[in-house]
Amino acid sequence: MIIISLIMYPTLSSKLNGIDLVKMIPGILIQSIGFFCSVSSVKYGKVTITSMIKQTRVIVTFLLGIVFLKEGFTILQLLFSILLVILSILVGKKDKKEEREEDKKIEKALERKAILYSYGFVIFNGTSNFLNKLYVNEYQDPMYVVFNYAIIAIFGVLVYCFINKKWDMLDIRKIKNKKYFFLQSGLDSSSSIFNRFALLTGNVSIISILGTSSIAITLLASRIILKEKLQWKKYILIIGIFLCVLCLSILK
Repeated sequence: MIIISLIMYPTLSSKLNGIDLVKMIPGILIQSIGFFCSVSSVKYGKVTITSMIKQTRVIVTFLLGIVFLKEGFTILQLLFSILLVILSILVGKKDKKEEREEDKKIEKALERKAILYSYGFVIFNGTSNFLNKLYVNEYQDPMYVVFNYAIIAIFGVLVYCFINKKWDMLDIRKIKNKKYFFLQSGLDSSSSIFNRFALLTGNVSIISILGTSSIAITLLASRIILKEKLQWKKYILIIGIFLCVLCLSILK
């Protein structure tokens, strides 16, 4: 993210100052906690349950945008937003046959732990998306926000390695399938940049809802690239998602 930022805006490094970094620490800290909750939820529970809960993170961002930023919305926007969230949850839900193929011996205690982490992700990730909007509004420069987030993240990783004496975690030679690692890193960085540019002129309440449609791209990619089979019902839901996104994009 730092490399992309400097390529696009070479003068960013001269704008960096400690006060702005301190201001953005809460945002990336909350984002990191949300990421930890997301990974932990998958570790302790079924994806079929945790993924459905985590999709509701947009509700937190939606409400924060309306309550604190006084973002307006029309009845049609609200209806399409609710429909899009429902379709995203349904398209991510596995059918009974797929569920039977998964491990059914997960202890109830671990399942409750997974659900708790899932709701933790909902709260922290939803809040961090809202904070991103505040930062973008304040500085009116999405790339500057991205640049600061990346600097804080790297500093945080170095502090973690120093405290825990785990400098070997920075050894990139240990990463298998490096091409996929760099591809994923590039895609993740790009999505983060596009999201902040969208926040510059758009309402965070609507943008957060639109973000749920990404699950349709994931499913289509798994079908085309990984040759995973999809039920015909999934295709109908995916078409519904794209139609909702189109309507939300043009509605004022």
